[in-house]
Amino acid sequence: MRGPGGGDLARLRQLNERAVLDAVRRTGSSRVAEIVAAGGLGRTAVEEVLQSLTARGWLVEEPAAVTGRGRPARTYRYRAEAGHVAGLDIGAHGVRAVVADLAGRVLATVHKRTTPELLRRARLRTARTALASCLTEAGLPADGVWALGVGTTGQVDAEGRVTHCNAIPDWNGLDLAARFRSPAEPKLLVVDNDSQLAAAAEHRWGAARGVGDFVLMQAGLRTGLAMMLDGRLRRGTHGAAGDLSLLRGVAWEAAIEHLHSCPDVPDDVPAADRAERAFAEARDGRRSARTAVRRYVRAMAVAAATAIAVVDPALLVVGGAFSRSADLICEPLADELSTMCSSVPEIRASTLGAECAALGGAALALDRLDRRLLADSRGRLPDLGVNSL
Repeated sequence: MRGPGGGDLARLRQLNERAVLDAVRRTGSSRVAEIVAAGGLGRTAVEEVLQSLTARGWLVEEPAAVTGRGRPARTYRYRAEAGHVAGLDIGAHGVRAVVADLAGRVLATVHKRTTPELLRRARLRTARTALASCLTEAGLPADGVWALGVGTTGQVDAEGRVTHCNAIPDWNGLDLAARFRSPAEPKLLVVDNDSQLAAAAEHRWGAARGVGDFVLMQAGLRTGLAMMLDGRLRRGTHGAAGDLSLLRGVAWEAAIEHLHSCPDVPDDVPAADRAERAFAEARDGRRSARTAVRRYVRAMAVAAATAIAVVDPALLVVGGAFSRSADLICEPLADELSTMCSSVPEIRASTLGAECAALGGAALALDRLDRRLLADSRGRLPDLGVNSL
C-alpha cells in the first residue's frame, strides 16, 4: 500500500465535499449532527468541509435557535438562490417559459400563444420575449440565468437541430441550439424534444418521481411519447425514440379531431380551445361530447399500447395540457389498454400540467449545471458564482 500523496488528498477532499453538499442539498438545510450521520464522515472532517463550502458560497450558516441549555445546534442551508436556470417550451400553439432556482423552486412562469403558421423568426422572437418576461416576473436581470433548457415539438438531434417536425411548417432543419448560443445568452444550454423534457420533469418533480421505468404520453394540442428506463431518458440514435407520427396504423396526429369536431362545441369556439371545451361538455354529461372523448382516448390508447408493448413500463403518465381532464381520460384509457396489452401499467395523471415541458427544460438545465459545477475532477469545488461556469 502506498502512502497518501497529493493526488490522493485532493481526491479525498473532493469526495468529502460531494458527500457533505449532497447531504445538505437533499434536505435544503441540515444540522451538523445530521450531516455527520448522513455523510458517514467524522465530525472534524465535516466541520472543515462546511467552513470551506460556506466560504465559497455553496452553503450559508443559519442563525442558531436557542431552545434550551447548552450550545445551540448549528444549521447549514444550501444557497439555492445563488443561481437560476430557465426552461423554454416552443410549440406550434404557444411558448411557455419558467425560471427556477438551483433547488428547482419555480419563481415565475409565462405563457404566450402562437399559431402553427407563425413564421420562424417571429416564433423565436416570441420565445425570447417569454423568457425575458419570465425573468422580469422573477425579479432577475436579463443575464440572471446560468443554464437554459429549450424544448420543441418534433425530432431533435444531439446537436440541437430540429430534424423533423410536422406541427410547424418552417421548423424543419432549424439549428435551435445555435439560435440560443451567443455571448448574450446563458453559458450552458441544452435542447431536446418537448416530450423528452416533460418526462424529465415528471421524473424529477412530478407523477413519476422515484419511478425508474415509465412511459409519458403527452396529451394536448400536439401528441408525443417519451420513455425513461432505469432512470434515464431513451432518446434513440437520432432523437426519434417514441415518435409514432409516421405510423399510419397509430394515427395519433388525427386523434384530436374527435374533440375538435364534437357537435356539442359551438362553431365560434377558437380551434385552440375546442378540445378543452369538448372535455367540459363531456364532464357536464353531454352524450356527443362523451362519445368524442371516448374516441379520442381509443386513438391515443393505440399509441400508448405500442410503447407499452416494447418497454413494459411500471407506469404510464398522462401529461400535457389535457392532463387537467384526467378524470375523463385515465379510466377509459385503462379499459382500452386492457384489450391491447398483456400487462397494463399503473396510470397516473401529470401533477405538472401544461408547464411540464418547460419545467423539464429547467430540470435538464439543472443537470447540465450540476455536471459543470460538480464534476470537476481536479479536487475542490469552485466558488459558487457565474464566473465558475
